[in-house]
Amino acid sequence: METWDEPEVRSLLATLNRAAPRVYLVGGAVRDRFMGRDRGNEVDLLLDGDAVAVAERVAGPVGRGVAFVPLDPARGTARLVLGRGSRTVTIDVTTLRRPTLEADLAARDFTINALALALDDFLAGRSGPVLDPTGGLRDIEAGVVRVCSAESFVEDPLRILRAFRFKADLGFRISDETLELIPASLPALAGVAGERIRDEIIAMLAAERSTDSLREMDRCGLIDALFPDLAPMRGLDQNPYHHLDAWSHTLEAVRQLEILLTAADRFGDLAQIVRSYADEEPVAGRPKRALLKLALLFHDAGKPHTMSVDTAGKVRFFGHEKISLEIFQNAGSRLKLASRELRLVGDLVAGHMRPMIFTLDRPTPRAVFRLHRKFGSDITGLVLVFLADLTASRGPARPPETYDHAFRQALSALRVCFERERESVPPLLTGRDLMKLFDLKPGRFLGGILKRLAVLQGSGEITTREEAISAAEALLRKRRMERMEE
Repeated sequence: METWDEPEVRSLLATLNRAAPRVYLVGGAVRDRFMGRDRGNEVDLLLDGDAVAVAERVAGPVGRGVAFVPLDPARGTARLVLGRGSRTVTIDVTTLRRPTLEADLAARDFTINALALALDDFLAGRSGPVLDPTGGLRDIEAGVVRVCSAESFVEDPLRILRAFRFKADLGFRISDETLELIPASLPALAGVAGERIRDEIIAMLAAERSTDSLREMDRCGLIDALFPDLAPMRGLDQNPYHHLDAWSHTLEAVRQLEILLTAADRFGDLAQIVRSYADEEPVAGRPKRALLKLALLFHDAGKPHTMSVDTAGKVRFFGHEKISLEIFQNAGSRLKLASRELRLVGDLVAGHMRPMIFTLDRPTPRAVFRLHRKFGSDITGLVLVFLADLTASRGPARPPETYDHAFRQALSALRVCFERERESVPPLLTGRDLMKLFDLKPGRFLGGILKRLAVLQGSGEITTREEAISAAEALLRKRRMERMEE
């Protein structure tokens, strides 16, 4: 059963339908209905009357389960929210702003959204008649994103990003005349709130395939307008481990991540874990798959600032991940990302070189445990970013067998980490034990010993309390020797 077929939702819609002379379902819900797509949990209604007053009256008293949110009273827009959590349904109600419904629709962003269906017909299960003043049904059939008018981007520059979001989400192409309008409106994006830009970018990156949108955004100058710090990567030649310049490599890495996520069966018994991880939402509506792509967009941003050539003529980028992190943090702050999103993407950008241990013959258990200790459950994201980055690097210095080898090693490490999480093994020695055994006091030194013991235990190098005590004694002796030499 679709969300809109649930009794409480239909009851709310029916109440809204009775509350005004004319009520219409408009925009994406009508479009998706004709595309046979799931209409999701959001719907837009247009009505003849005071939409804010109608919505407040329909919501009724607090506690009924329907929340009233006055989004923009001056423009006659309010929101009703029904339910909680994954069952939340959002209904935006707007007052008719033009003399006619046709004129109101023609003032919308794109033809594919300039559609209206009487709410009566929607509730009765009828597919028409649909009001379509700009040829939106024709463009849906042709798979085209087209502005309703030449003034569309002038009225709201954010619609530029929305065009690329629809391209990624629907698999449509953007019409030539729409693309031609973009460059003149790019400067106006500077005046758009970071939160609005963030929501469109994340929605675009959350699509199964967004690389084509990123490439076209790049061609029309949108990437430079949004993230000027990425521009120096364009045309930056790398070392023999890469076959593409830094920016082309970045876009290819995003594409490779999308391939990994759409072919998750390649991960075998870990496939469901990978899919579930990509679907997780640190913030509602903003899945990790989008954040992984964002990490890849910035993972090499520091390379132009760290490029050097050694005496043998070899190109190096020492410490580029630290500069990449700084560049991302500035961009992420402008986008008003939540702290947990900033932390996740920042950790992936800063740590994207660490899984190179998987290209070795066999990484040590200690190295794998350190990765797991640092990234926790996000080691899945780190591995996905690493594999996408590696697969996008096809230079002559990297043997072809590197990729399959690294993939096997990474999967093996993930299995070990997941098994360790399931076991939840308690520490062999606690801080209290160390203080009692060695007359230590709480502090940084004690914490350092506990961390080292955790690494040794996690890697399987110590397995008993006696071995842990011996290891602690060795660490203490080493510390005393270091102090004597100071």
